[in-house]
Amino acid sequence: MIETILNGLLPVALAIILGWLSARIGLLKHEDAGVLATLVIRFALPFALFYAAATTPADKIVDPGLALCLTFGLMGSYLIALALGCLVFKHDLRTSTMQALVCGYPDMAYFGAPILAAMFGPRGFLVVLVGNLVTSILMLPLTIVLTHLSDKQEAGHGWKDAVHVLGHSLWGAAVNPIVFLPIFGVVLSFCHVKLPTPVLSSVDLIGKASGGVSLFALGLMLYGEKVRINLDVLTNIGIKNFLMPAMMLLGVLLFKLTGDPAHQAIITGAVPTATAAAMFALKNKTYTADATSTILLSTILGIGTEAILIGFFSR
Repeated sequence: MIETILNGLLPVALAIILGWLSARIGLLKHEDAGVLATLVIRFALPFALFYAAATTPADKIVDPGLALCLTFGLMGSYLIALALGCLVFKHDLRTSTMQALVCGYPDMAYFGAPILAAMFGPRGFLVVLVGNLVTSILMLPLTIVLTHLSDKQEAGHGWKDAVHVLGHSLWGAAVNPIVFLPIFGVVLSFCHVKLPTPVLSSVDLIGKASGGVSLFALGLMLYGEKVRINLDVLTNIGIKNFLMPAMMLLGVLLFKLTGDPAHQAIITGAVPTATAAAMFALKNKTYTADATSTILLSTILGIGTEAILIGFFSR
């Protein structure tokens, strides 16, 4: 059990620490993380997801229960946080939306993918593929629409512009490599198309960079961030690190998942908040300090939570 935990988490922790140290001793700057993030999000991770989809039999990909479970856990946590932000914390719509994103957007690319790959092999990327589709097609467009709607409300405009933004956001998600490349891989799998070995080897080479580079970039991003602890941050941690895994477990029971898909869904729910949430907050000029503090604490806590889950599921 200890060996399984170390295999899953030690590489993750080491890569994050190396990224942090590279900024600490001046080898790289905090801003350099953006270049590495582009490499991961635009190239390495899309090809890793494509490889996982293209090399997995179609009958293994088709799992409506897994898709429903992930949608239930991700969007359920998002909507609960949105309601708390509006009704309990009395934030405006834009700030509440940023709080919802912080609570509902797990770091599947940077943190989750390496752990899932270590535990389940290339097929571990499949849950990242499905979860990424949920966030790309549902969560992120909804976030953009709500923040735009907040701007229009302040300017005295209505819902018509929000509908236009929704369509634009969905199209932007569709042409994003992290969306269309995995879908293309799924199509190839369903059509029983086997790519030549040199092609798969080439794709796999760039795809393997996603794990280490993404974690290194995460450590680089976290350097210099200050931690603040308040009721907002504690609530966010509670929703992201504890409520979401619990909702994934409830989804597992509701949709009758068993075996690896069930374990993968719960592990994905325990993944800490994505650093991209802080970038959204920074862009919208609201909730930035609480977002970065949540990410820092969620990541530290997430290492321990994932260790417990890995040990439990490896028995």
